[in-house]
Amino acid sequence: MPRVALPIPLGFYQSESKPLSSQRCINWIPTVLEAEALNNRALIQPSGITQFVDTGLGVCRGAWVMKEVPYFVMGNTLISVAQNGTVTTHGTITGTVRVSMADNGTFLVIVVPGGTAYGFNNTVNTLTQVTDPDFQTSDSVTFYRGFFVFTTTDGKQLFVSNLNQPLTFDALDFGSAEGDPDRIITQVVDHDELSIIGAKTTEVFRNIGGADFPLQIIPGAFTQKGAHTKYGVIKFDNTYMFVGGGENELTAIWRQSSSSSAVKVSTDAIDNAIQKFTKDEIANAFTMTFSKKGQFFAIFSFNSTRIPGKTFVYNGTASVLAGLSVWFELQTGMTDAPWRVNAIVKAYGKLLCGDAIDGRIGELVDNVYTEYGDSVLRQAALSPMSSNGIKIFAGELEADFEAGIGLTTGQGSNPVAMMEYSDDGGNNFKGPFKRAIGKIGEFGHETVWNRQGRFPNARTIRFTVADPVNANLIRIAATPELGDQ
Repeated sequence: MPRVALPIPLGFYQSESKPLSSQRCINWIPTVLEAEALNNRALIQPSGITQFVDTGLGVCRGAWVMKEVPYFVMGNTLISVAQNGTVTTHGTITGTVRVSMADNGTFLVIVVPGGTAYGFNNTVNTLTQVTDPDFQTSDSVTFYRGFFVFTTTDGKQLFVSNLNQPLTFDALDFGSAEGDPDRIITQVVDHDELSIIGAKTTEVFRNIGGADFPLQIIPGAFTQKGAHTKYGVIKFDNTYMFVGGGENELTAIWRQSSSSSAVKVSTDAIDNAIQKFTKDEIANAFTMTFSKKGQFFAIFSFNSTRIPGKTFVYNGTASVLAGLSVWFELQTGMTDAPWRVNAIVKAYGKLLCGDAIDGRIGELVDNVYTEYGDSVLRQAALSPMSSNGIKIFAGELEADFEAGIGLTTGQGSNPVAMMEYSDDGGNNFKGPFKRAIGKIGEFGHETVWNRQGRFPNARTIRFTVADPVNANLIRIAATPELGDQ
């Protein structure tokens, strides 16, 4: 048979039936090229993480930027971080759960879901706990047209602060979602409208002003989808995405397409993976977003003590160019685990990230191939290769990496790619079979595997790189032969 190109995977598609598809992509960014090139697809190295500052205060519970200054809740402390890495502490935030945050330029409001709320005034540099008797225990906060809007922990109401004053409240300034009696979960402001997202439905409010409760439901702005986690909504690419579903629907990931409609963007493979988590685990899932290298990412992280956690990433740019939903995974360490980053903010021209493991604040940096010096696993399993059941002898297999840019010394000075293959539908893999991908300066190096044996039905190929080098995968080709050889 002539030499054939094998498609570079566009992300995560592990079917419930492994022989159908065991496709998976970890710590490589599936990219669709926007101009003529050697290939129209590639797997691109993600940014590494370097330390910006070690606060020593505990794991990150949330981050926010107000007037170009980044604020983090690290352990039980609210801090701000200067451009040179100097940390300033501002007071105590109780609890251990993730927080909800919002600001109006003067006040930064921090809500501990089910607990206390605080207002930090950056003019007088004071952190004050909300003690007004008309304040109700809340799960989320946002700022909308002069008012801080809160949703109550019992899920029955939303209420607002006094105008630009998050420490004072009026007992009559409250409302409810009336289109459906489902419990309020969270909220988001999008296109100058406030969406109140319940467990099964979403209603949209606008600010009408006046002396009474200033928010009014917009007639007809109603979506039959709701949120399954208070942390699971994120503004993304001129709209918002959320973790949830509708009546009698298990959890999926949705993109709001209008004020009355949402479109599912998670594939059935992503849905199946999410639905392995319990209701309580899903209720603690959280979202992040950032853009880099021309790609726009929405990140959804799920944790568990029963099964390995997962961090799924939706590549909005590749999805538009490919005409299908493109997903991949981010992972910390060499075995299945969620990504260690749990908050991302842009400040000082940098992408700063809070950490779920310790008290460090990191920076996402190009041309760094580790996380705080630790190796990063990159792995991709291709879609099954077959010839309609005809026996195939696997001859030459070539993977084109960006060769010749290894390190001068140490790990990565002679970087290798590992190839494994499975002839039983991705249940068991043989290998790994290691091949060099090119020392520094070996720009024309070819990474080739020869005579990998015969297979009768289909073969799944998996590539892995663990060396700290720029291991962009740009083309895969094979020379298979039909029949016994």
